[in-house]
Amino acid sequence: MIKEIIRDKDGNPVSVVLSYKEWLEIEQMRIEHLHKVHAPENPLDWYTLTETTNSILNELIAYTGRERIAELQKETPDQKRVDSLWELFKEIQGINRSVENFKDAWRMKEIIETYGPKLKKVNNGEQLI
Repeated sequence: MIKEIIRDKDGNPVSVVLSYKEWLEIEQMRIEHLHKVHAPENPLDWYTLTETTNSILNELIAYTGRERIAELQKETPDQKRVDSLWELFKEIQGINRSVENFKDAWRMKEIIETYGPKLKKVNNGEQLI
């Protein structure tokens, strides 16, 4: 499979030369591996991650809806804010509806790290937009 190993001056391998067909096979195996479910060892961790991710996303979806309606009910609504809230809603809803996001513990942790602080701001009475 390996055509040539390229080494640095100390003899350590730094790259490999192989055919496109061989590279494609390796890349397909890598992608298949990424799409498998990566569950944590403890099932309770999986449950906690799933519920936390779901709760954060659902709370932010509700927040964007409430804020958008409140803005639209004003005598002179800020259209830029309405549009920004709608964009945030679509972004979060898309993440929440994607089953792939809930198949991987690493991905759920990433969502929690990204959107958790936003929810914390909302719960502290701050506006996101």
